[in-house]
Amino acid sequence: MKKQQLNYTNKITALYCRLSRDDEYNGDSMSIQTQKAMLKHYAEENGFFNCMYFIDDGYSGTNYNRPDFQKLLSEIEAGRIATVIVKDLSRLGREYLQTGYYTEVFFSQHDVRFIAVNDNVDTHNGDNEFAPFKNIINEWYAKDISRKIRSAYKTKALNGEFTGMRAPYGYRKSPENKHKLIPDENALVVKRMYRMAVEGNSCGAIATILRKELIPTPGAYLRGKDGILHKDERVKYPYGWLASTVRDILMNEVYIGNIVSLCHTTKSFKDKRIVERPKEDWIRVENTHEPLIDKDTFYTVQKRISVKKPQKKANPANIFRGLVFCGECGSSLVYKKENSKLETEKYECNLYKHRGKNYCSNHSISAEDLKSIVLEDINRHISFSQKDKSAYIRQLVNQTNNSLNDEKNAYQKELNQISLRLEELNTILQSMYEDKVFQKISEERYTAMSANFEKEETELKQRYSEIKTKLSQHTQQSKSAKEFADLLEQYTPITKLDAVLLNTLIEKIIVHEKRNENGQKIMPIEIYYRFIGKIGTDIT
Repeated sequence: MKKQQLNYTNKITALYCRLSRDDEYNGDSMSIQTQKAMLKHYAEENGFFNCMYFIDDGYSGTNYNRPDFQKLLSEIEAGRIATVIVKDLSRLGREYLQTGYYTEVFFSQHDVRFIAVNDNVDTHNGDNEFAPFKNIINEWYAKDISRKIRSAYKTKALNGEFTGMRAPYGYRKSPENKHKLIPDENALVVKRMYRMAVEGNSCGAIATILRKELIPTPGAYLRGKDGILHKDERVKYPYGWLASTVRDILMNEVYIGNIVSLCHTTKSFKDKRIVERPKEDWIRVENTHEPLIDKDTFYTVQKRISVKKPQKKANPANIFRGLVFCGECGSSLVYKKENSKLETEKYECNLYKHRGKNYCSNHSISAEDLKSIVLEDINRHISFSQKDKSAYIRQLVNQTNNSLNDEKNAYQKELNQISLRLEELNTILQSMYEDKVFQKISEERYTAMSANFEKEETELKQRYSEIKTKLSQHTQQSKSAKEFADLLEQYTPITKLDAVLLNTLIEKIIVHEKRNENGQKIMPIEIYYRFIGKIGTDIT
């Protein structure tokens, strides 16, 4: 094939690869490594230089919020991409309207050449008349695959097979049949929980006993390929049993040998948000596996835990409800009255209250002090805004930008480092794959070596996406000063706070532990307002 000499060497040629679990039905022909090798060969044969891979492994074609796809769009908007090459149109996406927007509008607006190799689409040559029809076919394919998967899950559910990703607490998946449950080492804990419930212990009391005995929670460990449980070091509170966790276990029919399936679904094959199905649509199959609890005990427990104490009505005195948080651990501060004649109102750390000094410190603030501080700060903003609204908005914008500059610079530096490392990883993985193809390294060694690199790559992409989101939020935050000033216009200086006012103006309040400053004990308090976030005291 004759190579084309292109004038794009100063810009990037983006080689985009995507694979979802649905595509795995097609075997190796759709794998990421196969796509990479094919696109590399095509680029070399056709004179495309300065190539960079953008890879989204495990993302549906109907989801366009993929980390590397979003990175690709950002690079295009920055003017650094000349050409985008994919294996076929379905790699770009399977939702025909959105895919058509990128191929027909977005790429054209940014002078980007788009090539779908197997579909003979090349916007440089105008070879894309069939692309809209191909996009529709790809969407039909995604819809058909979704229907087949739903049908397959329903068939498995009707057969009483377990289809969850993770076995319920007290069970493991059978080594011989991953759709069948067998008891594991935590079965004894489950049996004991039911016994304590029959004896009259509440869910909260059972949770307290499990916490004190340092029994790991259901999420505190992972099961390895060898079937053995291993501690999950990412879990912050491995023994932090809650009443809700206990209640979920005590109400689950899986412990009497039943499988209840299809309790939740997604809204559609395009909208992946989870919604609960009506109970009449749930599928229940009895006696599918060995029970841990007999039915008499189970239904006795249901009667006991279904008797709940009347829920307390919201305390009208607690005007900061849901707004105040601990600056040390991040949990909410809860309203409380001291047991004294004065009945002093205060807010204290919820985590300390329920889990003790090993999790946070015993610090609190009186309700009166909090009201005084917040009232003074709100009136300060109202006064400045009424004095000169335009000047007030300018100062808000300047201060917001100044307060974010250091953080934005740090984020941008981290983004650059991640981008460089991802490029390095792409080069490493590509080189390793070629070594495997040409038998310079064995399949086993390639698998072992690539696993760590691919894990690092996934983590870096996730972090990249998180940082981009934060930077976007910062940009929006600096533009919202006028909205906050408009909000203040409806108020004159305030003499008394109430819950409606607080929730209208304030996003959250962070209360830190007291610390010594120049011989005095100071309790730092940060007030985050709606639209503008945290603003310092130098507004004048």
